[in-house]
Amino acid sequence: MERVALFRGINVGGHRKVSMAELRTALVEAGFDSVTTYIQSGNAVISGGPADDEATEALLGYVLLDRFGLDDVGVIVLARQRLEHARAISAQAFPLGDADPAEHAKRVHIVFLADLPSPTRRASLHPDEFAPDRFILDLHDGDAELHVAYAVGAGSSALTTARIERAFGVRATGRNLNTVDRLLELMES
Repeated sequence: MERVALFRGINVGGHRKVSMAELRTALVEAGFDSVTTYIQSGNAVISGGPADDEATEALLGYVLLDRFGLDDVGVIVLARQRLEHARAISAQAFPLGDADPAEHAKRVHIVFLADLPSPTRRASLHPDEFAPDRFILDLHDGDAELHVAYAVGAGSSALTTARIERAFGVRATGRNLNTVDRLLELMES
C-alpha cells in the first residue's frame, strides 16, 4: 500500500538539512519496501512499513532522530484517498477561473492537519485577520485540511503553518497544488 509522508520543516532556509538520497536509504533500511522522494522539502511516496499510519509516523520520526539528529520534524502520513479528496476540495473551493494556471498552482495550498481540531479551536482563525488571503476548513472522515488561496504567496502571508498549528492545536504541514499533483502522479507510476 502506497502512502505519502510529508515532513514539515526540513531543508527550509538552509536549516535542518536532510539529503533526499540519504533519507531514501534510511527509510529502506528501516523496513520500507520502496521510497520515492520529491523535491528537497520533505515529500516521500512510501510503500511497506507499518500498516498503521500512527506507527508509520512514529517510525519516520525515529529515523529522523536516529539518522539525522532531528527530533522536532512533524510527519504526517496520508493515504491516496485523502490526497485525492483534498485536491478535489481545493479545486471546488478555489477554481482556476481566469487565473494563470502556474500562479494558481503555486498560490493555492493544502495544509494537512494531523488531527481534527477541537470544535472550540476551529473558529480561532478569522478570515478578516488574513485578508486578502482566503481559506476554508474541510473536515471529513476524521481528517481535516485547511485550503488556502494566498493572494501574493505563502512567503509573505501572516497565515503561516506555525500560526495554523497554534490556532488549531494540532500538527500541520502544507503543500501547494503543484506538489500535491506531483505526489499523486508519483503514486500512479
